[in-house]
Amino acid sequence: MKKNIVVLLVFLVLIIGFWGVFNYISHNGEFTKLSHSTLGRERFEDGNAHYFDYHFRWEGMGNPIIEKVEFVKSDGTIVTKEDDEIRIHPFISSSESIGVLDEETTIKERLLNELVEVKSFQVDEDFHLVLRVELNVINLKNDISSLRITYRNFGVTHYQYIPFDDGIVTN
Repeated sequence: MKKNIVVLLVFLVLIIGFWGVFNYISHNGEFTKLSHSTLGRERFEDGNAHYFDYHFRWEGMGNPIIEKVEFVKSDGTIVTKEDDEIRIHPFISSSESIGVLDEETTIKERLLNELVEVKSFQVDEDFHLVLRVELNVINLKNDISSLRITYRNFGVTHYQYIPFDDGIVTN
């Protein structure tokens, strides 16, 4: 009887230990924003889209897979595809920074060919989040205050909010 209790206790300790190690590893890490770009409101008055580049780094264990990137306005609402004020489409560029460019220059320099969709992108340290932004300057009441990255690391889904202290548009 004592032998069964000892075996059961050892088994229980091993299970708790493995669960604790997995929990630590899967929750260890975060994204860090290394650069920030803004553009004056007057640059959007022509109605054309602009591309913004933000340098990010993954600091942690594993190679997370990004599921989606959402943008939170200063009033706390999330930007949707049907938003009248601001439209944002995120891409990933793992090659180089493009800074801030208008859509015409981006097309002319063939930079669109280097952009990939955010969904299912596997991160391996540094990457550039490129945003295609269209802005209605007449109805603009809220700028972007943060973004929320949804990602999976070791099969566990995580959310991380990253502040955009300066927003995207300056007055």
